[in-house]
Amino acid sequence: MLMRRASFSALAIALAGLTACQSSGTPAAAAANTNAMPPRLGPSVEAQTMEQAGEYLTIVGSCNDCHTQGWAESKGKVPPADRFAGLDVGFRGDWGTVYGKNLRTITQRQSEDHWVEVLKTADGGDGHPPMPWWNTAQMSDRDLRAMYRYIKSLGPNTKGVPRNLKAGVEPKGPYIWVTPKTGP
Repeated sequence: MLMRRASFSALAIALAGLTACQSSGTPAAAAANTNAMPPRLGPSVEAQTMEQAGEYLTIVGSCNDCHTQGWAESKGKVPPADRFAGLDVGFRGDWGTVYGKNLRTITQRQSEDHWVEVLKTADGGDGHPPMPWWNTAQMSDRDLRAMYRYIKSLGPNTKGVPRNLKAGVEPKGPYIWVTPKTGP
């Protein structure tokens, strides 16, 4: 019996040491690893890192379509260094004309918590189509944070995009009319 307890204790100590080695040794070190995937609290994407999950989500969520110049024309063959710097083609409707923002600049100056709040609340009520706010509002905070971390990891890009235009103002550059029209 004593031999069995000693073996069991040695096994427990060995497992505790192995767990400590795998988790970088301390809870503080694990918390400092912002690339680590946080626990799931519902449906979310699983990946090795938050950045990998974020890249995947931005691709399958079609974020590049409106926020990356040349994405559609190249069938998604835009290098990461050129992604999310904004789009100079406007999306026009009864609300005016909006442009895909430079998300790299936004993530550099905005906190992760604010990013999640904006994508959950349609930019505080100021969001315009064609941004699918109704979809991002349903995403898990974990997935929204992964998207933020991926875009932020791309670093700053100072490329500017045209300012949004109010209804009735004619855009000077190219645009896509996105409000349905009824034919004769």
